[in-house]
Amino acid sequence: MVIDSMGPLHRVADVLPQADLVADWRRVTGLYRQCVQFAAPRGVRQPPRPLREALAQAMQDVSASYREREEQMCAHGLAVLANNEGHEEIDGALWQRYYRDDRFADLTEAAPAGRPVPTPYEAMVETCRRIRDARSLRLALAGTGTTGLLVGSASYGRFYNVRGRRPVVPASDLDLIIVLRDATALSEVAARLQRIPFASPTDVHRLADRADVFTNRFDDHRTVLSHKVELWGDHAADPVLEIGGVAGRYALSLHLMTMPVLDYVLISSTPRILRDLAGVRRSVRDYRDRPTHRHDHQRTFAGRGWVLRPETVPAAAGQLRTTDIYRIDEFDSYCPGLFQSMLLPAPDLLWGDDLEVLPRLQDFQRKLADRVRYEAAAQRHALLRPSFAHVRREAFAPWVVDRLDSAHGS
Repeated sequence: MVIDSMGPLHRVADVLPQADLVADWRRVTGLYRQCVQFAAPRGVRQPPRPLREALAQAMQDVSASYREREEQMCAHGLAVLANNEGHEEIDGALWQRYYRDDRFADLTEAAPAGRPVPTPYEAMVETCRRIRDARSLRLALAGTGTTGLLVGSASYGRFYNVRGRRPVVPASDLDLIIVLRDATALSEVAARLQRIPFASPTDVHRLADRADVFTNRFDDHRTVLSHKVELWGDHAADPVLEIGGVAGRYALSLHLMTMPVLDYVLISSTPRILRDLAGVRRSVRDYRDRPTHRHDHQRTFAGRGWVLRPETVPAAAGQLRTTDIYRIDEFDSYCPGLFQSMLLPAPDLLWGDDLEVLPRLQDFQRKLADRVRYEAAAQRHALLRPSFAHVRREAFAPWVVDRLDSAHGS
């Protein structure tokens, strides 16, 4: 890994002045030192969640100074962390030590669905990689008449819960929703993705084939096209990971939906989310490229959970999986489904809004806030929060939880 644009530097003392010229790392330094004090000796105590959250927030703040220089942030960050503990030389062994730091190996408190919690440096590296790669996708797909929305952990778990590849656990995906005026734009999206040098050509070509199937057979205003593209596989090596010799493979998870589908997901046809106006339940079909045995988990604003087994049937070059957009249960409690949950909290706009997606999202946020207040009036002695309804809440960075709940008047 090139530590600085001046060339490969191998001493911590050479890198620290460069880092100080770019950003103020003092809060990261202090909080990381505190995390290490909790974690050592290993197995005695683990850093409490508020401390890990504060460190993630500090890294997020520093990242603003490294916009479009994420690889440099990874290099500077390693020197800053290593200096905390008196290291002098930067090499592959030091990189590995911080990326797979066994002092943090037992963190399980915030691990949703058995997913391991990344170490602090791992979360920094993997977040920076996805921010950088999302920018490459924006440059490739801008001008296609589409809108790109960044969702998933790269949006709501930055520097906190974005992890790399493990022996038995895949790396965090880079999740995008791409909104199209109509299905004719799919062929151009697939063609533009061929320009991404670190994207699997096989997966991109398969997307082009499936786009034709979707356009001719499944474009019915109630079906989403989902497809995964491997990034940084055997065909490309990520320079950020070169020094540590770590495999960089992870998945780009694409969900492509036309405007009629988005409007149905966002309940655009009605001004209020009430049983008699919006309907008790809405669903869409998800035209997936590979099978999944995952059930759908839904929760109410009070946190009561439901586990549903979606109907799945084989389809040409994939499968069709029917999944709830939402349902209003027998207690008149609202349960967001898979695709509404992807849009909560509000996603990051990556490119283009000629389709006026953002006003639609804002209107949906308003309706959801009204729905929370409606239910809170009926359940005066309960604590309701929009974040309680999200099955990945424990993976959210702390500022994201605050933003989601405050945006809906909670």
